Amino acid sequence: MSDCCADHHDKRSGSYDLAVIGAGSAGFSAAITAAEQGAHVALTGRGTIGGTCVNTGCVPSKTLIRAAETLHQAKAASRFNGIAGEARVTDWRAVLRHKDALVSISRRLKA
Repeated sequence: MSDCCADHHDKRSGSYDLAVIGAGSAGFSAAITAAEQGAHVALTGRGTIGGTCVNTGCVPSKTLIRAAETLHQAKAASRFNGIAGEARVTDWRAVLRHKDALVSISRRLKA
């Protein structure tokens, strides 16, 4: 993880008010909150900022779950008289690109 705020403090001093270990959702939120209060914060983590939730957990999985639910609900609509519900996946790669775009947006919002 790079030092995103190098211009805002003297890195040579090595002095911090708070060190946050873990750059997932909770760690990032804690670091931002402390920095907004004027604290000199060190945020350290491995991998991509946002942690599991943003990158491989919550955001991507729930995006695909919602897509599947929408497909299911459209197909289930025909259980009502007078409604013909049809749905099918026409471009799975487009669904995956949509998921990847949401992950990318979430990463930018965290950074």
